[in-house]
Amino acid sequence: MPFLYQHDIALLIHSFKFHADMRAGRLLAILLLLKLQEHSSFLHHCALIPVPLHDARAKLRGFDQTDWLARRLARRHHVPIYHAKRIKDTPTQRGLKRKERLKNTSNAFVFDSALPPHVVLFDDVMTTGATFNALAHACRSAGAKHIGVLALARTPPGMY
Repeated sequence: MPFLYQHDIALLIHSFKFHADMRAGRLLAILLLLKLQEHSSFLHHCALIPVPLHDARAKLRGFDQTDWLARRLARRHHVPIYHAKRIKDTPTQRGLKRKERLKNTSNAFVFDSALPPHVVLFDDVMTTGATFNALAHACRSAGAKHIGVLALARTPPGMY
């Protein structure tokens, strides 16, 4: 995870995610791409899978911030993007403990097509990993054999 979800990074993500501040989004994309230059082989020979919002939440926000960032990341690293469908309109994960998050996201994702063997899941913020876990199960069901994860920021331990 390139950054901790605190201070200025948390403010930028919040502004982008909840207020559609595209300047904050562009800055986050630049910071992510610069940070990943140090690990440029991470996405080599992989497909990128952004954690999707449910259609209702994406409509409410007006966009899917994770998909927006993932498209820039995929374009820069010349990797394909595959999209999962979020079939469960889960309540917000904020404030939930790991066990509650695991239950909340269980069976939340599906794919309409087979996946390549190597994929990297991408999200804006990772807290407990429950969302990645649920999406990884859907990836395995769709044929993925090797699954990596990448988040723009990680919630510091003890903050959830």
